[in-house]
Amino acid sequence: MYAMLLHRNGGGIMEIHINDQKFSFNEGESILDVARKNKIYIPTLCHLPKLSPVGACRMCIVEESNGNIIASCKSPAITGAKIYTNTPRLQQYRQEIMKFLCINHPLECGVCDKSGECELQDKVLETKIPFQTFGAKQKQDDFLSFKNKIYDESLCILCERCARTCNQIVGNNYLKVITGGYQSKIGLNEENYCEDCDECVSVCPTGAMISQRFQYKSNAWELEKIPSSCMNCALGCYIVYEVKNTNQATHISKNKKIYRSTTQMEFAQLCHSGRHHFVNAPVLEKNDSALQQAIQAFKKARSIRIGTQTTNEEAFVLNYLKNKLGLKLYCEDGRVYQNFITKLKSTSGAPVYSTNNILENIDFCITMGSFIFDEMPVLKSHLIKTITTKKTKYVCLHPIPDERLKKHDYIQYEVGTELGVVALMMAKFLKNVPFEKEIFDFIQNLDIGYLSSESNAGEEEIQNLAQILEKSKNPALFVGHELFYHPHSEEIAHMLGLLEKHTHLKIIVLSPSGNAVGISLICNLDQDEYENDGVVGYRAQGDFSLNPLFDDIAYNENPDFAPKNDFIIPALSQLEATFVNTDYHLLPLTPSLPYEGYDICDIAQNFGMKETFLMELTHQLPLEKGFKNILYDDLPNQFDKNGNEIRGYELTPKSFISKTPTQLKTIEFLPETNGSVLYIPKNSGNFLGFGSPKILGSKQFRIANKISSDQKVSFLLDGKEFICDFVEQDYLKGMIAIFESAKFSISNQKYPYQQITLKQWNEDD
Repeated sequence: MYAMLLHRNGGGIMEIHINDQKFSFNEGESILDVARKNKIYIPTLCHLPKLSPVGACRMCIVEESNGNIIASCKSPAITGAKIYTNTPRLQQYRQEIMKFLCINHPLECGVCDKSGECELQDKVLETKIPFQTFGAKQKQDDFLSFKNKIYDESLCILCERCARTCNQIVGNNYLKVITGGYQSKIGLNEENYCEDCDECVSVCPTGAMISQRFQYKSNAWELEKIPSSCMNCALGCYIVYEVKNTNQATHISKNKKIYRSTTQMEFAQLCHSGRHHFVNAPVLEKNDSALQQAIQAFKKARSIRIGTQTTNEEAFVLNYLKNKLGLKLYCEDGRVYQNFITKLKSTSGAPVYSTNNILENIDFCITMGSFIFDEMPVLKSHLIKTITTKKTKYVCLHPIPDERLKKHDYIQYEVGTELGVVALMMAKFLKNVPFEKEIFDFIQNLDIGYLSSESNAGEEEIQNLAQILEKSKNPALFVGHELFYHPHSEEIAHMLGLLEKHTHLKIIVLSPSGNAVGISLICNLDQDEYENDGVVGYRAQGDFSLNPLFDDIAYNENPDFAPKNDFIIPALSQLEATFVNTDYHLLPLTPSLPYEGYDICDIAQNFGMKETFLMELTHQLPLEKGFKNILYDDLPNQFDKNGNEIRGYELTPKSFISKTPTQLKTIEFLPETNGSVLYIPKNSGNFLGFGSPKILGSKQFRIANKISSDQKVSFLLDGKEFICDFVEQDYLKGMIAIFESAKFSISNQKYPYQQITLKQWNEDD
């Protein structure tokens, strides 16, 4: 087709005429793509750039020079074609289309949550329908209530956006189109999983799909939109906080409140955590007494512990205080991540890869050491989209089978046996590859049968991976934080580096959570021994702790696990600062709520720091670590008209150099874990833990532990008794349960699996 078009145009540039103007285009672009790229307006209702076009609404019709009327979203641009976008004939057609779409649409704009941002409302105004000439028999309309959402069929124009987004973008296929002519509507695939991300609500052009969380909370036009970046996991998705003053009688900014978070729905998406887990922190006055107590705490401290929800600028100040006061500085997530990626990349010599760039071309994907569905839900969605649209082969290696992940193969290995699994991969992946004698001797000495039986990773399964790898052109392995905390993490990183060096497999190291990458680059981190005596905790636990002020029901129910709050600092929604995502991309945070109290800069000024505000430090972040001398106010955070993200900047890190050599050692034994095991996920994504704590487990797990579905359970963790609900989940199998409440401090957490004993609990115990 491309050759034919070039031939028709004499081998030159492909060009099309739109409204008597000549425009060039690329192969595969639709007429609508070319028009929008050149700022020519064509109305649409069912179309979104991130979705495959279906031409359901017909609003995007254009007229060819021969009089044909065609849908521009599905019609490819053709060299020499002459297209018109707004002729009298098209205007009449669009009026008739709008009348048809509004046949049974009730006049509920006054009480509809979509009013003021409803695309159907906009199109009625645009087409200037004088009166309704169509009529139809009123049908019985359905209401569906599911996962904090309501679908009102009477408001639906059946553009299919919600179902297509759930299938093509989110990847869960929970919504479906029930076809039946005039009786067509949206239905549910209840055997699939809804993660409550509200993407269906976001893309709905009318009020047919609404969020019960936002229903009757505010008129859309009253909300101020403030773009920022989400730190609920390490991806840093584009997010827009929508705020307004809660007291209508005053315009004082301290009365501001976040009512919802959205995104650029045409191009981007948010997960459940990004969409719903925003924080409304109070505005507090300066407290001089508390400031003096914080200064004294730093003077008496032996060390500082940093949480991963700490920004680059805050980390810069804390590293300054470490050096100024001679303290140790802890952030285990940042330290183990940096150790792991340094060892891996120094062995392989390969660069840090962008997850988005990898997924664009990938044809074979393996994930290991990451419960990816909930840790990084949007990355999971991108992966499923790649599987669906490009037929990418996907294999998940993990101790917990997750049946929510569709269209994939699974290799379930035993808890703690990652060293054996990676050794098996080396033996099979490097079988036909020339390599050093050290590697040859190591593989020759492996007891393949023992490693396979003890890890439960079948030899044939790993061999099958090797065969797929050999045939693939762009394979990738995503590895997560569970490997960073493994007792043999250095050896695992070294072996993975050898795999990357001697095969065409690209390895992407996923940052644990929040700003672990930025903290690891800015701070000189020490190993945390998990003692609190003399420890100042910053967005973390310590003998003296600095944390934002949150009013949370989960903390009220479990006060022993709530973070200490000896000095109140700003919430992330109150900061002008930055962080670095897992792709080594610096992204800006924009304050959506005011803050009038003291912060870490006020403390540091008592120890010689000159800067008053965090944003004054953005351009001072260490250049030798890949940061750039760019002011905070000069950082972009937007999408262009073609959907390209123009946000912050990419870091340019130097080559990774490991300070300690690693030798391949004989694997003598692998650990055994029997009984019930609890998985304690990182404070990331849908595991951010904004609700009450709970244990998620399989039916098998519940029966084995003699748990009734209607009772709470108790167990010991970190030396404390914890009491919470047990929730049975159909998508989980086996004897590993998940502790969904990572917000509570588990101070000695390293490798995230612990053997536990559960017992039923009631108030009489």
